[in-house]
Amino acid sequence: MRYRSGMTTAAIIAVGSEMLGPTRVDTNSLKIAAALERFGVSLARKSVIRDDRGELADEIRFALAHSDFVITSGGLGPTADDLTREALADALGLTMEVDASIIARIEERFRARGWTMPEVNKRQANVFVGQMTLTNERGTAPGFHLIVDGKDIWVFPGVPHELEWMVATYLVPWLEARSDGRARHKRVLKISGMTESGVEEKLAPFYEAHRDEPLTILASGGQIELHLFADGEEAEARALIAAREAEVRALFGERIFGGDDDSLESVIGALLTARGETLSTAESCTGGLLSSRITDIAGSSAYFMGGAVCYTADAKVALAGVDRELIRAHGEVSEEVARAMAEGIRARFGTTYGVAITGIAGPGGGSAEKPVGTVHIAVAGPSATKHRKFLWQGPRTIVKWFSTQSALDVLRLLIVRE
Repeated sequence: MRYRSGMTTAAIIAVGSEMLGPTRVDTNSLKIAAALERFGVSLARKSVIRDDRGELADEIRFALAHSDFVITSGGLGPTADDLTREALADALGLTMEVDASIIARIEERFRARGWTMPEVNKRQANVFVGQMTLTNERGTAPGFHLIVDGKDIWVFPGVPHELEWMVATYLVPWLEARSDGRARHKRVLKISGMTESGVEEKLAPFYEAHRDEPLTILASGGQIELHLFADGEEAEARALIAAREAEVRALFGERIFGGDDDSLESVIGALLTARGETLSTAESCTGGLLSSRITDIAGSSAYFMGGAVCYTADAKVALAGVDRELIRAHGEVSEEVARAMAEGIRARFGTTYGVAITGIAGPGGGSAEKPVGTVHIAVAGPSATKHRKFLWQGPRTIVKWFSTQSALDVLRLLIVRE
């Protein structure tokens, strides 16, 4: 992504040894980064630091030296390994004192739950002399807004719902005030059925025409996202984004299935609802994942009539009405069986569309003729049955997810072309 030269920069420091292991991920930085992006702040650095006082102090000094302001999350709890306050004092030359009102507030929170406050919680009442303490309405750990040598340091707790509230309550208004009404506006366009390199290649004329405007391409979960940005007053920025969106849509046409928070399943749900049409599914290798995704959308009972997990040959015969001779002749993983599953499940449920998936998710079960990752998808509609064959590479989870993503896309295209 290309940013304006001279743009304000920030650094995020996530504190906690647990995030350097295999089981925990730093999700707080994503929430903070979203707020920064909204107001045109460039994220220059994002780091995860273990619970080590010296290493954390070093990182704070480095981040301040290489960015305009710093945001930290975590390390404000009551236990001995919560060292953010101490590291900040070391790095910035600050002194701390006890705020008795914070102790009283924490005691009241415990008392309201019928508990007695442990003595260790008193550590959370250590505040920085001459600096601003931020009340945390969702937890016991206060945050801080420090200003040292003209630079701002925002200090937030690591509990996600606490941090989210404090970012919205304190950081966002501060960013907004600094922006003078100018902000970074974004529009996300989502593309299915194309590779990231294919999208990049097709965008060549757009790049040529708009070399100095920011655009990001992201590949995620079987789809491509195009992030369009514009800085400035809202009306002006939105008008520019709308113009760029029209250019992109002209390049990709129906490959763009939605924008912003849309998913394939939500877009399909809206299409079926608007048309008064219905859907049923027959799944083999995906084991019900397609039905699960469809029913993740609120109100899906209006158009999703039901589905069957046809995991065996017998199930395909009994639940989707597939002719056993068809399976003997072509195998369970075949175009012929996928078509029969889609048409059979559509007839069984009396729906407008029937979707079928059959394949080999692995790691075993493949052959030279039908290697692991071979998947056949069919969608039966009022006027035709469409089929696609895919060969996915990766573990079972990848094969299953990408198969449902492609099935939804084949369904979407059949609906819009009917």
